[in-house]
Amino acid sequence: MGEVIIATPKSLTYKLKEFVITSSLLAFGTTFELVSKYSPELKKELADWEEGRTFGLGVWNGGPVMTIQKKDGRAVYLGLKLVNPKLTIFFRNVDAALLIFTGRLGSHMSFIEHRAFLQGNLGEAMQTARAMNIVQKFLMPGFILNKTFKVPPKFTLADYLVKARVMLMLVPAMIPNLFK
Repeated sequence: MGEVIIATPKSLTYKLKEFVITSSLLAFGTTFELVSKYSPELKKELADWEEGRTFGLGVWNGGPVMTIQKKDGRAVYLGLKLVNPKLTIFFRNVDAALLIFTGRLGSHMSFIEHRAFLQGNLGEAMQTARAMNIVQKFLMPGFILNKTFKVPPKFTLADYLVKARVMLMLVPAMIPNLFK
């Protein structure tokens, strides 16, 4: 195997990892917002959420984070900060987060291996995990989905059209989200 590099908070390696995670959170949050507009599957999942529910996702202890809120029946990306989340999913460190955001490990395995934990209601965490899996379906390429999901998602023609629309709109939608 290769050499293991342990990043310290002040190292260039750590800053690079933090940049990748921050960029991934921005892309994920923006995709969550877009998919909530166009996917009937995610709209159905969000219908069970109370209006105003917020959740955070990020790295524990001062690492990069983001917040999503349900507003007017859709998900709204609130930015790269925690904004009064009712539920927060944290990765223990940047290395644990990188495994998820680079598609080398599924989110279910990160909890099994104690690389992630949550603060908040477990039932709401399960609903959030289902919603995040739907978003991943539209963000990640198929070969990563096959690796990171226990059962890879099935795509319909409508799903492929939503995925194409989301991919075309992702970068332009990320630009204003940089300033949230």
